[in-house]
Amino acid sequence: MSRSPTQQASAGQAADYLDAFRTVYDLVAQGRSWSGGERHGVFLNTGGTRFSNISGTSGLDFMDDGRGVAYVDWDHDGDVDLWMSNRSGPQLRFLRNDTSRENHFLAVRLEGRTCNRDAIGARAELVLRSAAPSNQNSKIKTQKFVKTLHAGHGYLAQSSKWLHFGLGVQAEVDRVDVRWPGGTEETFRGLQAGDRYTLVEGSGVAEPWLPPERAVELTAS
Repeated sequence: MSRSPTQQASAGQAADYLDAFRTVYDLVAQGRSWSGGERHGVFLNTGGTRFSNISGTSGLDFMDDGRGVAYVDWDHDGDVDLWMSNRSGPQLRFLRNDTSRENHFLAVRLEGRTCNRDAIGARAELVLRSAAPSNQNSKIKTQKFVKTLHAGHGYLAQSSKWLHFGLGVQAEVDRVDVRWPGGTEETFRGLQAGDRYTLVEGSGVAEPWLPPERAVELTAS
């Protein structure tokens, strides 16, 4: 593929680029893979400075000509599921997360009042409270998780606007600090691990949210 012109050019001056562009699309029309037959990659954050390649063991290393991926807790069971789109068939895959549920989670949905309604651009910092130290002179240690609410996720994809925090096995929530797009900051307390809450700008109150009662019938394929 020739490089695209960096300045305005006539068809004659950009002939190499246009010929290469047409060739690529001819190959795609013949069923060739835009990604060169490369399998999907999945990398696990090990908590240090390295990631582990778990593409094969995760079962997500499809040969699909992938485009976008979006995550959402589709079945409301506390873990994140995936929707994946592809240029080639199948053009849409739903991947349900059925891993162990020993760990806790917390999900919050932000709602703006003076900022945009969807609170796009807001930054939420969840603070966990660790067990009290045996030494009374020592301070209680805290652990923080930070997420930012984006409009759009990756290429032509939009994940859920719920901010989903994975908390681990032992989790006691201290508070959630929200920096709204307008620059104001607000603290919400009284949240419990394993629940979902709506955080409305200016209210200072975390409102519990319950998922609708529904039977999600999914057939593996």
